[in-house]
Amino acid sequence: MKVFIGTSGWQYWHWKGIFYPENIKSDEMLKFYAENFNTVEINTTFYHFQKTKTFLKWKDIVRNKNFIFSLKLHRLFTHFRRLKLKKDDLKILKETVNSFKELKENLGPIVIQLPPSLKADLKTLQKFLDILKKFNLKFALEFRNKSWLKPSVYRILKKYKVSFVISDSPRWPTKIIKTSSFVYVRFHGKPKIFASLYKDNELEEWSKNLKKLKPKELYIYFNNDFSGYAVQNALYMKKLLKS
Repeated sequence: MKVFIGTSGWQYWHWKGIFYPENIKSDEMLKFYAENFNTVEINTTFYHFQKTKTFLKWKDIVRNKNFIFSLKLHRLFTHFRRLKLKKDDLKILKETVNSFKELKENLGPIVIQLPPSLKADLKTLQKFLDILKKFNLKFALEFRNKSWLKPSVYRILKKYKVSFVISDSPRWPTKIIKTSSFVYVRFHGKPKIFASLYKDNELEEWSKNLKKLKPKELYIYFNNDFSGYAVQNALYMKKLLKS
């Protein structure tokens, strides 16, 4: 099992003195980060369409073929269109994914985060996944409405080899299941989302349960960036899973 553990983003100034050296410059952060972790989850691609040159810049800074960037799909497709894409959207999607592909061996799973208000719609989901399968990339789907947590949805994900995102949060439920050869996990923080520190014994229990899934690849990201908690938890999880 290959294990990739990191945080959701790296550009946090409040991590200076906690993780980063006090005198670090913004353009030095990624290099320092990549010396301590083997992956990072990018949230900015959810809000902005990144230019290809940005991905090439990141790739050049890291200079490590084993470092993985997991990218979140833009909210146009998930929150504005709610998976029901128009003709122009298909063109934008193709351009977006092609820009992602510039990362080449550094490209990890593409995360599709659905809005909490979007309830289960199997027909729409299948149509959307039919579009994605043409790109021949790894995709992971994060559901934030409990109506999606049912066997019929899991079967669809398995059919398309899409990973169910195990999403730990106080705001929506999740399941510890495997629907593809790789498992994708997002720790958002509990009991306070984005802000709580996971205790060591909590992560120890999580590591045991994740190992039981026996995936070929395991991607874990901590999104509780307050006070550098994400870094602290990610470093401990690295020790537990020896990544």
